[in-house]
Amino acid sequence: MCNELLVLVCAWVRNELLAHSVNLYLHITLTITTCQPYNTIYMCMKILITGAAGFFGRNLVYKLSEEHSLECIDLPLELFDNAERERFYNDYNVCGADISEDLWQVKQRMMDCEIVIHLANKTRISPSWNEYEEYYRQNIGTSQKIFSLSQTLGVKKFIYFSSSSVYGDNGWVPNRETDPLAPTSPYAISKMAAEAALTAQSSRGKTELVIVRPFTMYGPFMETGKYALVISKFIEAAQAGDPLLLDATGSQTRDFVHVSDAIEALKLIIEHGKDRDVYNVGSGTSVTIRELADIVSTKQVETPARLGHIPSTLADITKLTKLGWSPSINVKSWLTNIVKDLNINSI
Repeated sequence: MCNELLVLVCAWVRNELLAHSVNLYLHITLTITTCQPYNTIYMCMKILITGAAGFFGRNLVYKLSEEHSLECIDLPLELFDNAERERFYNDYNVCGADISEDLWQVKQRMMDCEIVIHLANKTRISPSWNEYEEYYRQNIGTSQKIFSLSQTLGVKKFIYFSSSSVYGDNGWVPNRETDPLAPTSPYAISKMAAEAALTAQSSRGKTELVIVRPFTMYGPFMETGKYALVISKFIEAAQAGDPLLLDATGSQTRDFVHVSDAIEALKLIIEHGKDRDVYNVGSGTSVTIRELADIVSTKQVETPARLGHIPSTLADITKLTKLGWSPSINVKSWLTNIVKDLNINSI
């Protein structure tokens, strides 16, 4: 199935490169006009962040707003019924725009920006099986359009957030940035194809392209509900007194990296990231899903493995450690503290 989808998406990318008629999808946020004094090794810059109101985006905005002038964009606020998100939009002057319809908004906010951090994409693996055409149009086409605009406006560096899912089940653990890619879902294929399309496109301008492959991030503002991260699902289930649902046996391993560690890594990538280079952002350690479940509750139920199931992820973080970065937060210790703080009784 994935091979057939890969053929389809390659054909789609070729046609879109020729026709330039891609539907866009973007999330974005607007302005913080002044830079705060801070002690870092790089100067205050003007940065555009797309997808700024998402899980990673919000954490990133909170941190970078202390150091830089930000332009931020995400989907229109009226699409959300969330008072906390409304406060975030107001406090950080988030521009609510769907840039599949309104590239003009992106252009206005990209003016004079030195860095673009492109987070906005369709995420979640499960829906991509039924919506793969939309994933390809939005994840590949949007990224191409935003990168093209960055090149036109003279942006110095374009940082594209891909995904560790591009490695798939390639048989290589830990995953190095130079390892072969073997995506196992339409979502992962769309990320891999976007990387390839942007890399080809980067030869046409002076804007540097840097690709980031984050592994499983966790921390404040994690998504809840149907497509939530497994940690969020476990906490929600335990608070409700429900059993924790383990995909397959829970024996699959994942590399979890705390969002604050990921942000520190990104700050180094902003300064030191090389043109057309790729950087893994992970902890360099892995843990089984069952280990995390056992911290939260002993009431557990095994469920069938999901389509596109990957047995193991583990990042080789050598590139980042050479830049002086190392993760500071351990997921098991963090989750143990959360369980205590929320008074979740393991039963």
